[in-house]
Amino acid sequence: MERRMVIFDLDGTLVDTIADIRLAVESAVSDLGFGPLSDELVMTHVGRGLANTLRGVIASFAPVPSSEDIDRRVERLMDYYRQNPVVKSAPYDGITALLERLDQGGVALGVLSNKEDGLVKSIVATLFPTVEFVLVRGMRADIPRKPHPSTIGEFRDLFGTASHTLIYVGDSEVDWQTAKAASVPVILVSWGFRPREALQALDGVVLVDTVDELEEAINGVQ
Repeated sequence: MERRMVIFDLDGTLVDTIADIRLAVESAVSDLGFGPLSDELVMTHVGRGLANTLRGVIASFAPVPSSEDIDRRVERLMDYYRQNPVVKSAPYDGITALLERLDQGGVALGVLSNKEDGLVKSIVATLFPTVEFVLVRGMRADIPRKPHPSTIGEFRDLFGTASHTLIYVGDSEVDWQTAKAASVPVILVSWGFRPREALQALDGVVLVDTVDELEEAINGVQ
């Protein structure tokens, strides 16, 4: 019998990272005089790459600058974030215990994120030291970003895991698209960065509101 694998998105699924993302965004726009940003504002613009996050935040206050200016600000943001990846970030309540139960139950665990690979590894190692992940992957130059199916394909190829033994868990439309493109079951959580009503509108979505419901949904996938 093949070992089951559950692959998790990071931001908004396992970890509430929005406050640290906000601090990084603030560092990139501090010269524009916007003042402190809210978590809610930044949250509405995450999930489609940092350049788009910056464009969205800036557009809330002022005309969007040139692509060259945005690129420089992305570098400033990343310089800050690489040095401060886990200041306010923390796992959602009950997530660590769930991961430990799945791990101890023989389920292979993975993390797949569109965040920079080094940041993903640093955050996971810091916040989940008691959990064994078989593979932790973030964005790299040689791999397309989600929702490209090859992102999940790497997990399948490396561990010889057939698609029916894989489950993907995320919190966004991009996560849903990723799993659908790779033809694997997907579960979305409602506590992340996207409005529940937006997720509920996705075709055939399995949407959970609590960690207990997530565990039940994972165990229910055959």
